[in-house]
Amino acid sequence: MKTAGRILIGTALCCALCAAVRGQQSVPGKVFVAETDGAVTFTVSGHAAALKKGDSVVAQGMWVETGPAASAILVYSNGTSIFIDAQTIVEIRKFVQQPFPAGIDTAVIEPSVSDTVAMVKQGRVIITTNQLAAGSSMVYLTPESQVNIRGKEVVIEVNNQVTRVLMLAGDATVTPSSAAPGSVGQTLHGGQMAVVQIQVMPLDQDAANQVASQVAAAERAQKVVVFGTADAGGAPDIQARAVVPANLPVPLTVSPSTLSTGG
Repeated sequence: MKTAGRILIGTALCCALCAAVRGQQSVPGKVFVAETDGAVTFTVSGHAAALKKGDSVVAQGMWVETGPAASAILVYSNGTSIFIDAQTIVEIRKFVQQPFPAGIDTAVIEPSVSDTVAMVKQGRVIITTNQLAAGSSMVYLTPESQVNIRGKEVVIEVNNQVTRVLMLAGDATVTPSSAAPGSVGQTLHGGQMAVVQIQVMPLDQDAANQVASQVAAAERAQKVVVFGTADAGGAPDIQARAVVPANLPVPLTVSPSTLSTGG
């Protein structure tokens, strides 16, 4: 009951804080580079960018390409994280959100309404969301489909002109790119997957197990950064701040004199 009470209080506080900025014009959202491993190429506004762990940059117009055995984890300023697996190309076509006050735990709840459109051209991404705000839109496109995500954990794979969508938790709607205008698509719930052309079937547990460590890494990444909107020359600007653990581990030193030599 205490935990439930804290969640209700936190949600109410978030709503109250967001009410103060609701109605303001959306601002460019940002992404925080939580992890990179191997050869990862970032392109921002048409130019190569030497981004490294801990950097934050405006997301809209960004391309990310990973090489063999490479990966990257980005955290959007709305709290969503994306694990970009090896040999994957992702384009963030749009990401804006309404301004929001600092102090909201974006790992738990989205701080303001946002609008995301991204394109997975090839490879695999794992997306983990918080509790999305009412009115938010999150769309991931592939050459074969459109995936409207409402949370919470989803894997999108694009390979050999086939798109697979694995719904680990939450729900999303998958619509083939060839669908007639106005088509409502197929809703997936946790434990289901779709292969475009749409065919709903039980989740491939082996495929889910293969990405378990990436899902965990993406969820950890959501907790390493906090975002807030600050005034920058008279205009609101979303800023990222890396989270430093409150209690850093104390290194253990063993003196050689304490070691047993046997005998």
